[in-house]
Amino acid sequence: MTSAESSSTSYSDRDIRTCKLFYLAKYAAGILFILSAAVLPLWMFFAICFILFILAFTPALSKTAALFHLTDEEKLRQLSFDFRLLAGIMALSFLAALLFEMSGLGTGIQLPSFLIFQALAVTIFSTRSWYCLFGKVTLYENVRETDGFKNISLLYEFFLILLRVTVAFLAGVWAASFTGFDLTAEFLNQLFFISIIGAFVGSLFESIPSKMNANASIYLGALLSMWALYLLGYQTPWSETALAALFSVVLAFLAYRYKIADVSALFSAAVLGIVIILFTNLWWFVLLVAFFILGGGFTKYKFKQKKAAGLAESKTGIRSYENVFSNSFWALAIAVLYGILAAHPEYNWLAMPLVFAYVGTVATATGDTMASEIGVTAKGPTYMITNFRKARVGEDGGVSLLGEAAAFIGSTIIGLMAFAFGMIGSLPLALAVAIAGGFIGTNIDSVLGAICQKRGWLTNSSVNFFSTLSGAVISFALYFLLF
Repeated sequence: MTSAESSSTSYSDRDIRTCKLFYLAKYAAGILFILSAAVLPLWMFFAICFILFILAFTPALSKTAALFHLTDEEKLRQLSFDFRLLAGIMALSFLAALLFEMSGLGTGIQLPSFLIFQALAVTIFSTRSWYCLFGKVTLYENVRETDGFKNISLLYEFFLILLRVTVAFLAGVWAASFTGFDLTAEFLNQLFFISIIGAFVGSLFESIPSKMNANASIYLGALLSMWALYLLGYQTPWSETALAALFSVVLAFLAYRYKIADVSALFSAAVLGIVIILFTNLWWFVLLVAFFILGGGFTKYKFKQKKAAGLAESKTGIRSYENVFSNSFWALAIAVLYGILAAHPEYNWLAMPLVFAYVGTVATATGDTMASEIGVTAKGPTYMITNFRKARVGEDGGVSLLGEAAAFIGSTIIGLMAFAFGMIGSLPLALAVAIAGGFIGTNIDSVLGAICQKRGWLTNSSVNFFSTLSGAVISFALYFLLF
């Protein structure tokens, strides 16, 4: 018997039914709120959310909770805080949308209300609420800590993502149709694009452990990501968007299946894949996937030896969302910038430098990971990069001949792949770009480790963030030195 089952048996069937009724009421209220977009003006939605926020400070919430037999004081405090937070954030969202509308900015910066309803739809259909609706749990349990919730299958997770995409799209279509937007094919394509991103980002934020209430983080993550994409005005045909999502999900699933990534990294990689493919092309993402495969593979290289020496990655080498974004943020940013500028002929001169920068940042991430994972197994001496004095194996800022060779090989592999994928047409040039950015960027990582990480000024993820930026800048600058 699982802990979830043993826990649920300590409560009566009435408690379990009450939990289901609570979440049914939550779904009904949320759906009714979205449907109200057809009849209520924007200012009234702000007023409703603001009133709900105020009511959460009064006994009204406790009296409502009592209808569901929820009288536990600790749970009531948590419920009150969560309700106030979400209602307050939604009130601010509608206020911002109202102010943008009243400012008369027109087609400039604006926050259309349909995005708020889409984010709400993503939040309503959270994994936790869906699990509570169909599982044997009660309102008194910390659902996230039960074995049943922790062991939810990936098939179940992907079904919920598909559900979130569907309800976000439908909510967007419904709200937009009543707020002055023409439902053209172009607009629907854009709506589908941002619905997919919002659904995946919402799932990502739900999978990340956070002190913030899960509903609030899901809502904010979905809203801000969809708003950013809306402001960019970028879109692709729905068929390309769906294929990109499917391809990214399959690769992310394989990474999870072979224990390269955890659930948060799975969703992170899926978001990266969808965005990079749609703003550039498939091969850009495959190049980044090569980094994940090489990094995951060499993390497991002589893993028992590294673990015995206390030098192995945590969680048996499985990457989390922090690893994904600290190493891939600049790749994502460069890909988005490339896609946006591609639509403007006057910026064509920046296209190739951005390709160089992308190759450089991926080469840095690859070279650094291979240097770290292979270098710590070196039998030869390790030296501090800042003064070349002998250092302990695995010490921040320590380098070895084997680690430097691994960094060079990792950068070279990325250069070869960049040429094979047609990103850089000349093999010598592709190798020069990758090795310059990757090898130098890896050593900048070591310098930052010796100076900043060792003193506690930066974390390992921060060092990766800045070193991959340096690799991108070096390769970007190389273009202007050569041409």
